[in-house]
Formats: sequence, structure tokens, C-alpha cells
Amino acid sequence: MIKKLELSLLILMLSGTAYADLQNDAVTALINKNYITAIPLLESLAQQGNPDAQYNLALLYNKGLGVNVDSVKSRSYYSNAAHGGLVDSYRKLSRSSIRPAVFNSQLAPVVSSPQDWVKTQNPNHYTLQLASSTNADLIRKYFEENALTGKAGYYKNKREGEYWYALVYGAYPSAREANKAIASLPEDLRKWSPWVRKIKSIQRIMIK
Repeated sequence: MIKKLELSLLILMLSGTAYADLQNDAVTALINKNYITAIPLLESLAQQGNPDAQYNLALLYNKGLGVNVDSVKSRSYYSNAAHGGLVDSYRKLSRSSIRPAVFNSQLAPVVSSPQDWVKTQNPNHYTLQLASSTNADLIRKYFEENALTGKAGYYKNKREGEYWYALVYGAYPSAREANKAIASLPEDLRKWSPWVRKIKSIQRIMIK
């Protein structure tokens, strides 16, 4: 069995395809509740800055699934995921400053693409639509230049016979919180006048 340190060193040399395979293996392990297998996979992803993996590790260490309960590590992973832009982690950090964070039994999936980010968000939450265009390259460029991986996603839908691509940012439990979040966005994300949308409505029309 490869030791954790050796595994981490090997992961640094993986190609993009192998990285996606690693993510898929982590998701499969989580779905099957094989937490002992999931831990080293998630840790390898977390070391490479994957906020979804960091969030999942925070949950596992909080509840003691596949590992001993470790509140220090849990909070550290929550913090890393929060800095990566995951709204759920921001909320848990805020709550834990008052009382221990409550474990969410539904682990967040490891997201492998901007489209997957949209598909895996809670349909009852709200998001901010930043921009839309018939030019997919423009939306992709805007996403990449603003380093929105783990914080946002984009999707495709069809309107009046044309394909449109829309970029959305963040996931908020209420429309009010989403509206409040607009003021705190960086200027580059506010320039196209973000507006609030329910995630369920987007997931319903997006072309998968």
C-alpha cells in the first residue's frame, strides 16, 4: 500500500486526465461510504487547492468518518475551503465561532468542471448570474481570468434557436443573502450587473 507521503508526491506529477480520475475515485468512495479509501484521495486533491475536497475532509474530521474526530483539522479544512470560495464553509466557520459546527450528512461532491459545479449545487439555493453570451470562449475566458474555480460555474442553454452560455457565482440559502453578496463582489465581477437566480431554475434549463 502506498504511504500517504508517497501518494502525495505521485499526485503532483499526474496529468490532467489522471487528476480527473482521482476526483472520480474520491466521489465514488464517498458515495459508497468508503471513507478510509476516500481520505487519502481527498487529501491529495486538497493539497492541490481543491476546495471541494477540503470541504469534504472538514466534514469527515468533524464527524470522525474514516478518521479520528479532530476539530482542529476540521476547522483548518473549513478555512481552506472558505478561502477557495465555498459558501457552505463560510457559513460553518461563522457558526463555529459561536458553537460547534453541525455535521451535514450529505457530503459535497468533488467538482471536476464548471458545468458540474452548477449541476451539484443545492437546487433550493440561489446564485448570482454574472454574464451571458452566445460566445462560449468569452464566458470561459472570463471564468479563467477571474480564477473562479470552486466558486462559480457556467452552463449552456438554448433560447430562440441559439445556444447561450451563462456564468454564475456562489450559492446562497436565500435570495436576500444573494442580493447582499453583490455589494461584496470584486469590481470585475460586478461590472455586468449580477442578478439573483434560483439554482433550480438554472438546473432545469441547462443542457447537460
